[in-house]
Amino acid sequence: MLEDPLVQLLILIASIVGLAAASHFAIRSIEKLIEMTGLSDASAGFIILAVLTSTPEIVVALFSIIQGNPAISIGDILGSNVFNIGMVLGILGVIGYLKTCWNDLVVELTDMLFITALIPLLLVINEYHIVDIPSPFIGIILLATFLINTYLVARKRTPPVDLSDGKAMINGKRIVVIATLLASFAIVVLSARLTVYSASNISVALGVPPILIGAKIVAIGTSLPELTLDLTAVKRGRVQLAVGDIIGSNLTNLTLVLGLVLLTSPFQVDMTIFIEILPFLLMTTVIFWRFIIRGGISKTGGAVLILTYILFQVLVITI
Repeated sequence: MLEDPLVQLLILIASIVGLAAASHFAIRSIEKLIEMTGLSDASAGFIILAVLTSTPEIVVALFSIIQGNPAISIGDILGSNVFNIGMVLGILGVIGYLKTCWNDLVVELTDMLFITALIPLLLVINEYHIVDIPSPFIGIILLATFLINTYLVARKRTPPVDLSDGKAMINGKRIVVIATLLASFAIVVLSARLTVYSASNISVALGVPPILIGAKIVAIGTSLPELTLDLTAVKRGRVQLAVGDIIGSNLTNLTLVLGLVLLTSPFQVDMTIFIEILPFLLMTTVIFWRFIIRGGISKTGGAVLILTYILFQVLVITI
């Protein structure tokens, strides 16, 4: 009965509704945490939301190391980063939410992202023994970079807002907010998985080739939490929260997740197999960086990012 296309369509609709509702509660919880901690929107996106939305990449990294195939994790990291900038920021830009997302912290974070995006390129160069650096040593440097970046961003605070009729927020209230955030995010991830599952089954029923399902529907579906959370954030006027999330998520992938893979993997990772992806990672990052230092991403800029991702799908996925 579960394979019935009508049932799958109902699951798909319910999953999309679940995504939207859970994203709303997750962003509301983060707004309350911002008030409690005094973090700016960009800082909260960078530290809190980015780590949450990078959880799938962290899980993939752990399983890929256990299974002795770290290349899976590295491919996931690079592909996810291209999607985050190309599609998520591209869509937000086309809708018109990112015309003015500039501030000093966002520019600093984008500069960090631009520099960090060069790391995979250096790893490829390292494969040709031009500069022979052991992978675990590079992993330690990446983990240290993640910790330093997080510390520097966390220092940029404003005085916390005094809530509850002038009384300090009690610990019980703080725990409730954090629990709501984690529960909402769990529902976001579950809804995204069900969306991918039902969409894949519907595609099979319609005769769509499996390779197309894997390359297009599933690949995009695994990034649905990022897209729905950031779309909800900008609709609520939290543009810098969304931008901070994308920058933070990409930095987390390239420092924390990649660092863990390189440090703990007993296998030497051949980075040359990802040489087709790297130009698109660098291209989307440079385009994003260029728009940000000019003040924001216009609708045209958003369209450019989306077209870059489509080109990535056409050229890389079909290789």
